[in-house]
Amino acid sequence: PVRAAVKSGAPVVHEGLCEELSALVWPAHYLDFETVSTAIPLYEDVAPYEQVVTQYSVHTADAPNNNLSHHEYLADPSQDCREILASKLLCVLQGEGSIVVYSKFEETIITGLARRFLPMKDELLALLTRIVDLEKIIKKNYCHPEFHGRTSIKVTLPVLVDRLSYDDLRIQDGDMAMTMFACMALGTLQHALVEDMRTALLDYCRQDTLAMVLLHERLAEIDSVEQKRITRA
Repeated sequence: PVRAAVKSGAPVVHEGLCEELSALVWPAHYLDFETVSTAIPLYEDVAPYEQVVTQYSVHTADAPNNNLSHHEYLADPSQDCREILASKLLCVLQGEGSIVVYSKFEETIITGLARRFLPMKDELLALLTRIVDLEKIIKKNYCHPEFHGRTSIKVTLPVLVDRLSYDDLRIQDGDMAMTMFACMALGTLQHALVEDMRTALLDYCRQDTLAMVLLHERLAEIDSVEQKRITRA
């Protein structure tokens, strides 16, 4: 599909797009995590370079393009807040509906939380059965020549959605988010900047889930146009 898209100069849409998008169960919960990982652990009972989840963002839509709400959590850098984060996340994601992510990263983090906090194990593992990987759907069913063979959210978003950009954010990628959180945890960030940096971290994580919402909406629009084209043909 990459070769076909580049050769034709036009997007390639596979028929599986309709089926996979239709399989999503509403309400849809768009989930993103951020983590910190350091050679010298920031907290007790953490291994070197272990990924410690520090925040989440969840946008929820009751139906396509309808009633969008948002929940977020950012840990206190001075302590390991994973148990609190897991508990709050379960409250946000309780009930029904697909959990939309972008890559397998969120699944890995949830599995790690389940192993660590056994009283919440069953509830956390139950979330995995509801996960839908939006990047996987794009990889299998939609290829745009401007993707240049890549499908990261930083690549697909500017091609498909022109009304949302990371350029104006103070934190623009996961590595920067990790670095800033570690600085706060180590106390190396100037006190006057801490609150601003917390806001910047929340803004960045929120942007990731909003990006998924808009990408999903755009894919649905593309699929609608494609189905009409097929019907006319």
